[in-house]
Amino acid sequence: MRRLSPSTSLIGLAGVGLAAVNIAHAASSNLQWGACPESTLPTSGLSCAYFDIPLDYHNASAGNGHLLVVKASAPLGESKGTIFMNPGGPGVSGLESLATDGLALLNHSGGVYDIISWDTRGIGPYTYPGDVLCLSDEESISFWNDSIEVTGVNWLGNFTNQTDLSAFYGQAPVIDAQYRAVGERCLQGPNGTTLQYIGTAATVRDLVALTDALQGPDTPINYWGLSYGTLVGAWFLNMFPDRVGHIILDGVLDATKIATEQSYLLWRDQVGSADDNYNGFANACALAGTEQCALAPFQNATGADVVNHISSAIEASGFLILHDHPLASNISMRTLRASIYGGLYKPTMWDALANEILPSQLASVLGTTNSQTRETLSRRTTFSHQNSYTEQAIVCADSVDADPSLDMRDVFDEVVNVTRTVSPSFGAFWPIPWHRCLRWPVRAVERYQGPFNKTLANRVLVIGNSYDNATPFFEAQHTAEVLGDQAALVRQNGFGHTSIYQDSACTSGIIQAYLADGTLPADKLTVCEIDDSVELFPGVKSVSVTVENSGFKA
Repeated sequence: MRRLSPSTSLIGLAGVGLAAVNIAHAASSNLQWGACPESTLPTSGLSCAYFDIPLDYHNASAGNGHLLVVKASAPLGESKGTIFMNPGGPGVSGLESLATDGLALLNHSGGVYDIISWDTRGIGPYTYPGDVLCLSDEESISFWNDSIEVTGVNWLGNFTNQTDLSAFYGQAPVIDAQYRAVGERCLQGPNGTTLQYIGTAATVRDLVALTDALQGPDTPINYWGLSYGTLVGAWFLNMFPDRVGHIILDGVLDATKIATEQSYLLWRDQVGSADDNYNGFANACALAGTEQCALAPFQNATGADVVNHISSAIEASGFLILHDHPLASNISMRTLRASIYGGLYKPTMWDALANEILPSQLASVLGTTNSQTRETLSRRTTFSHQNSYTEQAIVCADSVDADPSLDMRDVFDEVVNVTRTVSPSFGAFWPIPWHRCLRWPVRAVERYQGPFNKTLANRVLVIGNSYDNATPFFEAQHTAEVLGDQAALVRQNGFGHTSIYQDSACTSGIIQAYLADGTLPADKLTVCEIDDSVELFPGVKSVSVTVENSGFKA
């Protein structure tokens, strides 16, 4: 695999020179499509190519890089065009995403468009700059030294237990020192000289350069951004408003917040609907009963009973850690909460989460046996080293400058407040990339920080789920409000992260009409129901599940 060795120059440049900057250029020739790199995922239906890029579009002397680009061809006859797609993360591989979610994307768009994605800067071994590697596996164990970065945070309920609070705040100086140190290690690592070129503004310019190479300069760009990919979309809309074709923002991050707030404050919004989604999962499990959901502790249990059963295991894992029990090193609070939070992303996986993944982990914590194979729901590990720091490298590169008057105790205060007022179940989940930006040593050479309401060549489709545990609907709503009459807003009345994991003929119909000729609903807000046939567990229809759940400990 080829690797380029760019020369670099540090430039303290942020938010200047937008569409008019044209000092450095990406390759203008057509891409040469071929087989994709070897993978454990099913990539036989995909085509891949490499695309050369400048590290810095403002400064040609910074050197060059390249992107792994991947295409899923339209399955239903001749393609009507191309939709560029970013799966979010940040840090999710475009290759991995099309291998796992390509069929859903093709189906939702009608099967008549090619979908092209790419491993953006900082992702995987095939793009350069690739994975942000700072510590070896061996170094990582000793470096974090059993801090909450490894164990997670021990808390229950609304985080008022004084023992838990004292233990948590006792970690503040430890984490502060570790975050400073890991930032320096990343600067000294193999990607240290390219960290300032890993960010969303560069990804936007890469998107435009790809379009120029494949479709010709100045052509309209059709784009579908999922999750953090909606930030790419929001920045693109305003950096290149004249290039806006048909743009779908799905599972939306509020770009105005990222441009104005200290990054550690963004977690509050991210988990704004997480407990509602969790309640939906628990209620669906309870409706399924003990025969169809292993987490239901007894027949006719309620959703609150399901959550209490899971919470008892989380509490037990905390006890094992405090008492140095051997099992604590196998299944930690962090593992359990991560499995729950990550598993909620895809309602199509709720059955496996409840009947395979969590029961295996709970059995380990509670000292019982379970023969089922443990699985992972992570979408970010196929091409990433275990200790890649890509996610924080990107979010911190995009973030506002750190306020020098703040320290890690301010971050910890916010975590406690979020747990008490927003999400008792996930508010104190650790580690979170946003929290690292206070001590991350690099910001991108270019950041777009507004305005976010420029006049666009075409209108935009904004989609949010009612119960999304990573991007709550109010972020989509505010994004549409900022865009005004230039946006149509769809609220998909379902669960999970982004619209693609639950079928809705209403949502798909809107997407397909928009892609075909730009048609959008006349109303500013359209509510789309999930199809009646969609089940969360055998016999449990999604439309019959509510999020009301009270009387449980989180």
